Amino acid sequence: MLSILAVAAAYLIGSVPSSYLIARWVAGIDIRTYGSGNVGASNISTHVGKVWIVPVALFDVFAKGWIPVYVVSDRVLGLGDATEALVALAAVAGHNWPVFLKFSGGRAISVAIGALGAFATPLIVLFGTLPVIMALATPWRDSGLWWLVTVALMPIWAWLMLGHDAALYFCIGFAVLMVVRRATSGGISTELARHYEISRPRLVLNRMVFDRDIADRDEWVHRRPQA
Repeated sequence: MLSILAVAAAYLIGSVPSSYLIARWVAGIDIRTYGSGNVGASNISTHVGKVWIVPVALFDVFAKGWIPVYVVSDRVLGLGDATEALVALAAVAGHNWPVFLKFSGGRAISVAIGALGAFATPLIVLFGTLPVIMALATPWRDSGLWWLVTVALMPIWAWLMLGHDAALYFCIGFAVLMVVRRATSGGISTELARHYEISRPRLVLNRMVFDRDIADRDEWVHRRPQA
């Protein structure tokens, strides 16, 4: 019962839309209608201000990702590896599909970083730096692609590097959730795809590989609601 309550609480905490609230309070906008439509730090940076990344990232990393996993770990409640992994995944699911925003959320990268930090694994270094390094050091500078590659490799790294079952379970589950989140992006982005006359196969490919609906990244991230 305690494990079930912990998972439910993690989902509700993950559902707290920090980016949406800051965009409303600071700029008076619905961040879901701007740029990528994601309720996350990168969209806040572009349309509200870079300084507001700090409170969003701190809340998502620590309140959503790190604290729930730490509390159920052996260092506090000791509810076991399966519960640790499920709590971390519930927080990610809450961020991606928040109940408070009709299940329209973000991508949970910051939440995943916090959860990995709570597992106390070196995976957090790889997860946090590899996409940035690859985006800067290769001709393919699209971070969406490198996040996909990194997340796909996470279960392999967890299995090779660690004897921590919770981290391995989480990495596998997070990879699945990322694919589902990208594949099911919708709402205003689907309408935009229709506007650009993008075929359904191309739309799915863009979402899965680049995490957006159209090829032009600048136009995507700087998109604003039409009057």
